[in-house]
Amino acid sequence: MKYLKIINRQIRAIGTSLTDMVMPNIGAFIAWGLLSAIFSNSGWFPNPQINQLVTMMGKYILPILLASTGGRIKGGQRGSLVAAIATLGLICGMKDSALLGAMIIGPVVGWLMRITDTSLRKHVSQGFELLVNNLTAAFLGMVTSLGAYFVLAPIIDWFSQVLETATHWLFVNHLLALMNVVIEPAKVFFLNNAINHGILNPLGTNQAIASGHSILFLLETNPGPGIGLLLAFALFGNHRARKYAGNALIIHALGGIHEVYFPYVLKHPQLLVSVICGGVTGTFTFSMMHVGLRADPSPGSIITILMLTPSGWHNYIGVIAGILSSTLVSFSITAAWLAWIAPKYRHQQVDAQAVSTSNHVIVTGDAGMGSPSMGARILHDKLRRAGHNEFALTSEPINRLKNTTNATIFVRHDYLERVQAIAPDAHAIISINNYLNTPEYDHFVSEQNDLAKALGSLE
Repeated sequence: MKYLKIINRQIRAIGTSLTDMVMPNIGAFIAWGLLSAIFSNSGWFPNPQINQLVTMMGKYILPILLASTGGRIKGGQRGSLVAAIATLGLICGMKDSALLGAMIIGPVVGWLMRITDTSLRKHVSQGFELLVNNLTAAFLGMVTSLGAYFVLAPIIDWFSQVLETATHWLFVNHLLALMNVVIEPAKVFFLNNAINHGILNPLGTNQAIASGHSILFLLETNPGPGIGLLLAFALFGNHRARKYAGNALIIHALGGIHEVYFPYVLKHPQLLVSVICGGVTGTFTFSMMHVGLRADPSPGSIITILMLTPSGWHNYIGVIAGILSSTLVSFSITAAWLAWIAPKYRHQQVDAQAVSTSNHVIVTGDAGMGSPSMGARILHDKLRRAGHNEFALTSEPINRLKNTTNATIFVRHDYLERVQAIAPDAHAIISINNYLNTPEYDHFVSEQNDLAKALGSLE
């Protein structure tokens, strides 16, 4: 379990890095998709001259923007400059879109630029800084662009071809929907950005450049499974779930923020079946209707999905049918579980929850900080006023955490990864923004009240 947590943390870190590269440039992707939808040969108003702009954006601008952003994250402005130079070598050496390679070479070149600057800074005499800076950037840009042209481009071409061949085989054999068996659980564990931006987006862009649209843009971004699940909670969930599920449904469907439904599945892992079946159904429908999108609809909102749907009633009907079918399946399974299956096992679930609930609560932070102690006192007072005297509350510095098995730990979000590494066996690690005033304290007390009422109803 410890190693699985480490692996999950590393994958989430990769996903965060990819997101940091892609999200600042989403506007460019959507602009490219809209231009394609309007002026490409199969668009609403075909125009060969403007379509050249679409081609150039897909081939040059998007990869350079991604790599430049990745280079800036790792190496500042100079890292961004050198990453852009290196990406030109990559583009010239590749047969297909260089998006996937750009997402690799950008951070790598930015890191190399930072290492180079750090190593040379102490050896440069005063007055020669500008000359050395320009020469090192030029030399590193030249070397990395040649390396990208002769080494990285052939490797990325081969890897992209393998992925495209596998995807095409799944599509031809009507098995593409099976990808959602992996995608939906990975999304729930907050790996959605790694999957979408790291794999599906580059492959989908290659397909969209060649054929005008790609079904891959719909595999992860389809909001149907989440809509069905949240709708079922809004209608059949308990009072508290109904209260929040309605707002989450609007944010998810129209705002495209899929993360709002992940906690519902994490709290009820049985509902993985619901979102998996919904995702499989939606992708199967998209596949049978032969529809796709012009570009990645990030965020995965119904609004952006319809904006990037190719012209023609068939395409709109196919996309809407895929979303509705996945919504219906996810809703049906979730509603059945909430209305009929879950109540039969409520007694066992409450007992299990009572056994696993931790009575040891730790508020932690850096050594020497007084805020965790004050936070522990505030939480202690809230629990005591609610009639919960069974909890042992302590405040401990992060570097002295011990005996954390089955403990509930409150920690500021900027210390979260350190605590996860030090206390992998903790019952729960709750991230907060402010030790002295945070809604998580009240949520924790409310959960204990709900549990106490549930146990009392069984006596």
